[in-house]
Amino acid sequence: MSAAGPRVTGLIGCTLPPACSEPKRREQLRLSGALNGIDYVEVGDDGVTLCVHLFGDIPSDVAVANVRISGGDRITGLRVISVHEEHEPDLHDDTCLRVVLDREGDHTPYCLCLVDAASGNDPNSWMAYPGFDPRYACATLRFRLDCAKDADCATASHCVEAPPAPPEINYLAKDYASFRQLFFDRIAIDMPAWRERHVPDIGVALVEAMAYTADHLSYYQDAVATEAYLATARRRISVRRHARLVDYRMHEGCNARALVTLSLPAGEVTFAFDQLLLLVPPAGQTDVHAGAISPAQLEKARAQGALIYAPMPLDGATAITVVAAQSTIRLYTWGDAMCCLPRGSTQAVLVDAPLAVPNEPPASQPSVTDGGKATAAGKNAPVQAAAVATPPQRALRLKPGDLLIFEEVRGPSTGNPADANPAHRHAVRLTAVEEQVDPLNQQRLLQVSWDACDALPFDLCLSTRMPSPDCSWVSDVSVARGNVLLVDHGDYAPGQCRCDALCAPPDAIDNDDYPGLGSALAEVPDACTRCGALREDCWLVPGSTHYTCCRCEGAVQDVLRIADDTGHVLPGSLLTWAEPLPGEANAPVCRLLLRDPRQALPQLDVHGGDLADVLVSDPVDAQWRWDARQDLLESGPDDRHFVVEVDDDAAAHLRFGDGVLGRRPQAGDFFRARQRLGNGTVGNVGRDSIVWLAWSGGEVPPGLVPRNPLPATGGTAAESMAEVKLFAPGAFRARPLRAIIAEDYAAFARQNTQLQGAACALAWNGSWYEADVVVDPLGRETLLPSLARTLAAGLHPYRRIGHDVAVRSAHYVPLLIELHVCVLPDFLQAHVRAQLVDRFRAGLRSDGMPGFFHPDRLQLGQAVYASALMAEAQAITGVAHVDVLTLARMEAGKPGDVPADGVLWLAAAEIAQVDNDPDHPDRGSIAFTLGGGR
Repeated sequence: MSAAGPRVTGLIGCTLPPACSEPKRREQLRLSGALNGIDYVEVGDDGVTLCVHLFGDIPSDVAVANVRISGGDRITGLRVISVHEEHEPDLHDDTCLRVVLDREGDHTPYCLCLVDAASGNDPNSWMAYPGFDPRYACATLRFRLDCAKDADCATASHCVEAPPAPPEINYLAKDYASFRQLFFDRIAIDMPAWRERHVPDIGVALVEAMAYTADHLSYYQDAVATEAYLATARRRISVRRHARLVDYRMHEGCNARALVTLSLPAGEVTFAFDQLLLLVPPAGQTDVHAGAISPAQLEKARAQGALIYAPMPLDGATAITVVAAQSTIRLYTWGDAMCCLPRGSTQAVLVDAPLAVPNEPPASQPSVTDGGKATAAGKNAPVQAAAVATPPQRALRLKPGDLLIFEEVRGPSTGNPADANPAHRHAVRLTAVEEQVDPLNQQRLLQVSWDACDALPFDLCLSTRMPSPDCSWVSDVSVARGNVLLVDHGDYAPGQCRCDALCAPPDAIDNDDYPGLGSALAEVPDACTRCGALREDCWLVPGSTHYTCCRCEGAVQDVLRIADDTGHVLPGSLLTWAEPLPGEANAPVCRLLLRDPRQALPQLDVHGGDLADVLVSDPVDAQWRWDARQDLLESGPDDRHFVVEVDDDAAAHLRFGDGVLGRRPQAGDFFRARQRLGNGTVGNVGRDSIVWLAWSGGEVPPGLVPRNPLPATGGTAAESMAEVKLFAPGAFRARPLRAIIAEDYAAFARQNTQLQGAACALAWNGSWYEADVVVDPLGRETLLPSLARTLAAGLHPYRRIGHDVAVRSAHYVPLLIELHVCVLPDFLQAHVRAQLVDRFRAGLRSDGMPGFFHPDRLQLGQAVYASALMAEAQAITGVAHVDVLTLARMEAGKPGDVPADGVLWLAAAEIAQVDNDPDHPDRGSIAFTLGGGR
């Protein structure tokens, strides 16, 4: 095509309207050959050379005046220097028009046009080169591309459909009424002809149904946002999970524990724990007689709300043998009178049945006598113990691990049982039982011992004398009770078994919701009957069947039974929560009754698996048992664990694992659960309240009477959400996991119950730091090597990397103290001195309280105040005035030294010591100078 082609009039440019996304005219021009035009423009590497490709041939007469360039932002007014035809087949597939510019342009788009030479300089007056299509007489070019190598540089479509206008929504509509009005307003805009508002109309019914659904979704939306934060959560389960995230366990309370004695008039009987229940009669029950009740009376008592307690097996015991001789056991005084077991006692001697000696009546210890003269049967008879060929069997069957309760049964002042102090009752657990015989009267005895943790907290009176004019001797003021059971509150209540799916007709078996149910029922044809006979809660896990893909020809497909919902809500309320018994053997009573509700677990027996394995077996095999846990964070994918979460209505929700944290139940599995009900403070009944016994193992011997001499304790109510929100945010600070500074080591050491104090200092040993932990043992001044090893091993997991740990005993500092005491004129100096010595002793005072310098009253680094010494002495009756003459360290002080501020300061690892022992004067001394008095 030559320049003599037809002239086409009209404006030209790079942005001619309309803007189209499909350039179909380009192909028409290429095929027709009638008009020429610019196809595209290439920019050379130098930035000033352009290669203009045309649809047709390059005109032979095109010159510099025919090539115009417009546009640019920073660089404008580009001029064409030369124009010639390019024939470089190696560079281009076709020939192009080579255009050389005077300089390179900027990043903005430019417009290159082939125009008639007669066109003016104004781009709006340019006309297309003769024979060129006006829409393709110009082409857009860019000297620099803004897109990256990994981006698409294609031009976007110009014709973009405008987004529809959003509907007008009233975001203040949040309830049923506002949503209903909102729907009506919208319908009035979209369907103005429909004006029906009568309730029976189908349209109005649809609007109200949508308003109800919107109201429910709006509430759900608000609830989700509310439950997302601990401070705003209102559901108990949400609060529990939030608290667990910061290592705080929300507890659901725990049940109460009690000690029950079984009294039998004669003989003995053995009770199995799983067949024995102890009861508190229902409230309002009249004419209550202590003793055994029948199964019918048991069911009636359950219906009336009686509190039920079950025995707790100690150290694996499964039964208890009630021996009549252990119902009431006398305490032996070795023939002495006015006796007592002092406070802190850990031993006692019990009277066994008298030794049968030929031709001699059985011996006894003094009892109530006439005129205060003690008599004993067989007192003057000769001792003939050697003549006994075979010693008879002892009546008491006590052994280590048995429980014993000491009880005051008479008033020490009157001898009247009604005056006995009910607070003077104490339970112990025996650690040793030794058989003995009194060589004086051949009385058979048992010496029993118990742990120091169970030491008597009071003086237990054994025998006393009546005031004048009676002056008679009274023995057996206190006795011991054997046949003691540890029981806890809670009763296994019958459940509600859901048997609808198992009792469906054969043609109505639901294999879609319960995969494999048809084949399972074929194996257990009497499943409906067995299910109806269960007195437990049971359910089937719903779900669906999924098949894996075919990996190869002839491969066996895996069938997965995925459960839709593995959770379950137990019927009833007040599920029992109880802590496991201490793991140590022969744990003392103080440990048995020590409660921590955060360690309590739900009392729930859950078994789940295939229908044939769980429903048929009774009892169910242990391999199908699921165990309760506090959480599933440490559970493996095959661990049969579950968590119980209690909601605001006290209903228990079972949550199983997801296949990663805990095993996930499969669809179609059959579960059965036996739950125990009874929890909280309601079980904390008073003494002598548990008076009924129910035994399903046979007939109970007549005269058997249960009784709890001590009140039930430990029952704790569930923790409230307000308490959790208050304490949970700081819970992670309350339990440090690593010792960083010296005080951290001391804090970890103080967690040991055998210590009353600890201090620590970081000492540089030349290579690294050593944590020197100084401890103060409880009740003693020496550190046992075994305790030191235990403490070091306990601190090792907490030590900081690069620190060594050493446990040492505290440094005891003997003191030299001298007090001048002025006695009132009406008091004897000797009496006042005796009281001073008693109060300032290093052991227990005469009243059982620790003395001023008792090791348990002196702490690490505790200073000794002169004012405290004066106050202690001034508290004695008959003391008028006290002066501190000497208060100094024994190794460096001398008589007359008193600190100027009245305070004798000690280092953090030091403890004051004033034993005032004449055999060990190096352990500190205190002297009293008395004046006045008589």
